[in-house]
Amino acid sequence: MANHPSPLISIVIVNWNGKQWLSACLDSLANQTYRHIEIVLVDNASSDGSIDLLKKNYPSVRVVANKQNHGFAGGNNRGVEYAKGELVMFLNTDTWIDPDFIEKLYAFYWQGEYDIVGPYENDYRNLTHPKNISTIDVLGHTVVFPATKSNSNKFFYRSGVCLLFSKKLYKETGGLDSDFFMYVEEVDWFWRLHLQKKKIGIAENLFVHHAGAGSIGKGLKHNTFLWRNQNSLQMLLKNYSLLSLVFILPSYLFQHIVEMIAFTALGRFSIASTYWTGIVWNIGNLENTLKKRKYIQSHRLISDLHILSKLYVGNGKLRHLFTYLFKS
Repeated sequence: MANHPSPLISIVIVNWNGKQWLSACLDSLANQTYRHIEIVLVDNASSDGSIDLLKKNYPSVRVVANKQNHGFAGGNNRGVEYAKGELVMFLNTDTWIDPDFIEKLYAFYWQGEYDIVGPYENDYRNLTHPKNISTIDVLGHTVVFPATKSNSNKFFYRSGVCLLFSKKLYKETGGLDSDFFMYVEEVDWFWRLHLQKKKIGIAENLFVHHAGAGSIGKGLKHNTFLWRNQNSLQMLLKNYSLLSLVFILPSYLFQHIVEMIAFTALGRFSIASTYWTGIVWNIGNLENTLKKRKYIQSHRLISDLHILSKLYVGNGKLRHLFTYLFKS
């Protein structure tokens, strides 16, 4: 790193009842070879004693205590506001990183002159996982598949679990949308990054060790479906051109109706209700969405044909279903 500048990197961590993960995460940051960092932890009104742990064992961590839960996007946005660094690194609570991680991630970012970079993910227990890349289908559903030499540059977004970027970029491109309480908020931001022709990179052979769903848990949950259904539609309305929406929205709504009927038939009435609730929410917030859409569309530098070339060809939800059935 001798020939590189060493800017202050602000590590922004959003915590909600993640006390069980904090020590491993913060201890791994304390052991970094890149020393010019600060840690800004935004606590979303935790009730598990997280703040007491921080005050007792990690007094150097700057704690921003929210009086209510502002979600992943809102929490990170507040963290960026408090960050003093020229660069910002998002990091999930339920992660830990190797001692030279930040040094290598910054070197990759700086040498490649990227606008934003992220690593691959490994199992939290340090078990090696195949490298995965992430994209979406035309309806905004996320698709993750193994990276190969031929497709490693065909990703659409990188996970918000760990990202490195400049504070200036975040401000100029709008960052995470606080109206996305949780889920696909990073996809929405990366869509805007693509529209503005920003340079995005994946750091080869660099991994963040991630537990996954560390705060909310896994499984079919009402809020998980509700947030996804709210956010996916809002994302499409903001980022697609008007011509594209004419073709995309009918397909999106048809798929929603089919899924709602299927969950109803399975007796999962709470899950089924989230599809209708998500549409109603977007209707109620349409004026705000259209304001954001106007700004995004006025600043775009590429067409939807370019965006579509980066997306998964096929239906992402059917792919997930077939993968699940095949594994079963």
